Amino acid sequence: MSSANLSHAETSERARLVTVHAYRVDVDIRDAANPDVDTFPVTSSIDLTSLATETWLDFLGEVDAVEVDGTAQPVEHDGARIALSSLPTGRPCTVTVRARGRYSRTGEGLHRFVDPADGETYLYTQYEPADARRVFPNLEQPDIRAPFTFSLTGPAGWWLGSNQPAASREEVADGVVRVGFEPTRTLSTYITCLVAGPYHRVTDTWGDMELGLMCRQSLARYLDADELFRLTKAGLDWLTANFGEYPWGAKYDQIFVPEYNLGAMENPGLVTFTEHYLFRSPATPAQLQGRANTLVHEMSHMWFGDLVTCRWWGDLWLKESFAEFMGSHVSVEACGFADGWVNFATSRKVGAYLADAMPTTHPIVADIPDLEAAKTNFDRITYSKGSAALTQLVHYVGLDAFLAGCRRYFRTHAFGAASLADFIAALDHETDRDLSGWIAAWLETSGHDRLSAHVDAHAGRLAGLRVRRDTPAGDSADRPHATTVGLYALTDGSLTLLRRLDVVIAGQETAVEVPSGLPAPDVVLVNDQDQTFARVELDARSREVLLYHVADLEPLARAVAWTALWSDVRAGLIAPAAFVAAVLRAGETQSGVLATLLDRAFTALDRYSDDPPVAALWREGGRGAALDAEPGSAEQQLWAKAYLRAAALAPEDVRWVLDGGIPGLEVSVDLTWLAWQSLATQGAASDAELAAALAADDTATGRMAHLRAVMSRPDPTLKEDAWRRAHTVGGETNEAVDALLAGFRAPGQDALRAPFTDRYLAGLLAVWREHPIEIAMRLVRGGFPADGAEAGRRWLSEHPDAPATLRRLVREEIFEADVAARVRSANAVELPAAERATVD
Repeated sequence: MSSANLSHAETSERARLVTVHAYRVDVDIRDAANPDVDTFPVTSSIDLTSLATETWLDFLGEVDAVEVDGTAQPVEHDGARIALSSLPTGRPCTVTVRARGRYSRTGEGLHRFVDPADGETYLYTQYEPADARRVFPNLEQPDIRAPFTFSLTGPAGWWLGSNQPAASREEVADGVVRVGFEPTRTLSTYITCLVAGPYHRVTDTWGDMELGLMCRQSLARYLDADELFRLTKAGLDWLTANFGEYPWGAKYDQIFVPEYNLGAMENPGLVTFTEHYLFRSPATPAQLQGRANTLVHEMSHMWFGDLVTCRWWGDLWLKESFAEFMGSHVSVEACGFADGWVNFATSRKVGAYLADAMPTTHPIVADIPDLEAAKTNFDRITYSKGSAALTQLVHYVGLDAFLAGCRRYFRTHAFGAASLADFIAALDHETDRDLSGWIAAWLETSGHDRLSAHVDAHAGRLAGLRVRRDTPAGDSADRPHATTVGLYALTDGSLTLLRRLDVVIAGQETAVEVPSGLPAPDVVLVNDQDQTFARVELDARSREVLLYHVADLEPLARAVAWTALWSDVRAGLIAPAAFVAAVLRAGETQSGVLATLLDRAFTALDRYSDDPPVAALWREGGRGAALDAEPGSAEQQLWAKAYLRAAALAPEDVRWVLDGGIPGLEVSVDLTWLAWQSLATQGAASDAELAAALAADDTATGRMAHLRAVMSRPDPTLKEDAWRRAHTVGGETNEAVDALLAGFRAPGQDALRAPFTDRYLAGLLAVWREHPIEIAMRLVRGGFPADGAEAGRRWLSEHPDAPATLRRLVREEIFEADVAARVRSANAVELPAAERATVD
């Protein structure tokens, strides 16, 4: 194992032997705007007590000097670890390291970005799970916490920021200042941060606290500060009322940064967000709710994860599952977004179902042996399945008891590290429920149950109802499900609710008590209020009716039904064409549900079928829906974008959209680029046309959109160029790699990518060894061949000793390729002949 890949065993031992009392870190970025300067000086002084004479510090950079209590020590640095020897034992000492960090272009450590719109340079840090060591020497593990005192030296005209407010500012050279920040309270390394650059900043207040919002100068017009401050205040009101006083001082800054690998990061006092949340085009209600969800998610981390952090990444759920739950819950309860749980059900939760069905699934409380494994466990199981499990827990113990348990947990472990056992101990004080079985069933097992309803009917009346629970093969977990079953009947051609029945599903089969005299239902929808986490398998009658009448259901039940139908597509029970036709018929208006359905329909055509008439049906349906939608509405935007994407599969000149052919549609920069990418994929966009589009939007986002469009053209030379550039070590930024791979994987071009299969497999180990993990993960996922399942299995058998995380990624790509192959060959429900005839 590389020395950069820290293991849980060795960090546990280091935490036992070493206590850190304080950090003092000085970083000098005065030359950051000079593109010829690749490194920055840093001095890290650490007050610690060690019970052993030897330990190590973590640092990914160049080390110039090491001192212990002012005495120079030999520099022993292998590129990742600085060896410390001859330490005094049992008493405090100070270790000082003078070093040089390297500016990042991959979103890890101290990322440097030059804005093409005005040439300005912007810096920010991103550390989770273990990239603070790219900026300053430290003990890089979550359970070794200490106060930090940062100072930052940089250009006088820049905003220089950190977790805490500035305490001092002095000029150290002409045009150069040194800003010292107030000491933090006790923190883990991964939630410290530094930001520098000529950021645009606006402020407000919440009580005695200063609120700040920041972004690049060229994006200031997109910073909708009034709405963002409204959400911030609403979130702080709710969270402090339910969790206690905000623990991190007198400021709460939120900054939107470029080329960000995540949605956001919960650094106390200075939260970083991707600037994709500054919308350059009209935002749909679902996009606004999604941003609010993320804002509250990060804010709840001020308690879950920051005030009390996990001892190691196996308890990552203690912060991420809770924050995911709070993002949806508080966006509904405090921020005015009634559709928060609907959007969760139709999007993020479905991603968790897909991940939990893979052979690489893991329990919510996972076994994380090392940092590489931790990196891949920031996934849909930890976040969204964990949130769904917490929904069950809240139903089980009650919301009041749950919140009281959280408050007790924060009081007991404030500014420390904790584990699952610590949280459950706090909750046990607030409820008389036995939580041992719940923990074992929901947190310590992987996979999820399949729930199916079985109806007994006589003479048109409902005589009995049973719900069967099937567990995955080899899974002996006894997961109870407290949920509802919705019974629906077709009345005058419309689906109406007959009755919603509460049920606790336990054991292999559960009889549901039904009122006498109910007519036999046409649809039985288990979990129709989305209260549990399980695959809902529809019976044949319910499946048939829902394909035509799913739109009649209320939003949350509709989201559950669409998820069940999509699961049936992936299981080979519904043909992709039938699903696409159902989406066209439904007339969905809830923007979160609609956006998800449009993505799934495109996947059904692009990956799960090869049926040009159905692709044409989808294209024409998208055109018609965009023209028929209310002008300027979210539905019109979404359908117009669906039409543009569909034209890449069923070629059609879409320039008429750019010329205002859809009345009332705002032809935004994002929609314009989607049109050019569609034309490029068809081979119908010239160099001159794409260059003109870039000239009209020569921004960072515009340049990446242009790069993607160029590489989307069906030209083998361009595919070779995209492959070469993406795989050049240190050659491209993280977002450029994304754009290159998106162009390389443009829809309908599997044949052009086929020659790269052998190169992909032959280069996997080198990719993993030579690239930073953020880039390596992109290359492994983005380069996997569409029909590469068998080749991937051979690679796995030939490389049993390959890094476990790399093998996991390959196994996941094989799984998805197998799903696509199975759906393509399945004998499933087909598109009715009458509908097919409209495009044949």
